[in-house]
Amino acid sequence: MRPTLRLLLSAVVLSLLGSLSLTAAAADTRTKIVNAANGEVGQGETPPGSNCNPYGACESWCAHFATWTWRKAGSDIPNYGFTGDIYTWGRRKGRAHSGNSGMKPGDIVLYGTGPQNTSTSLHTGVVVATGNGKITTVEGNSHDKVQKLGPFDPKHAKNAGRPGNIYGWVSAQ
Repeated sequence: MRPTLRLLLSAVVLSLLGSLSLTAAAADTRTKIVNAANGEVGQGETPPGSNCNPYGACESWCAHFATWTWRKAGSDIPNYGFTGDIYTWGRRKGRAHSGNSGMKPGDIVLYGTGPQNTSTSLHTGVVVATGNGKITTVEGNSHDKVQKLGPFDPKHAKNAGRPGNIYGWVSAQ
């Protein structure tokens, strides 16, 4: 084989291997997030009804929980107490998406009408499964504990018993 062709083929193979390792790393991060979330199902407040939790301050803690799962997987996301801050962080990182479709396991969904304030950004959850147009989430501070919810149609989250429809989501990768 000619040296030029051999060099070109080597470059193509190395490029493909690099893409595979990046894809594997992304899949590994998502798996770590999902495992962290699923491993906390049932964890409640101590004492019950106090909003005191193992993920952050004694306050509404769904955002603390969601960001905790990402940090367990190695993300540099801060420990946010307000759900809208997750969307704002995602926008700065180029990972925020408006709307209610396209989520993958490990992504964070945001319920309400927008990230502006606590009246518009109501709650959050971690996507742990997708399929057949539906998602399953694990959510902190859902009836004072971590709960797995779904599967449900993300286009009709409020009808599925969530506190609002999904206004956006932030990609884990």
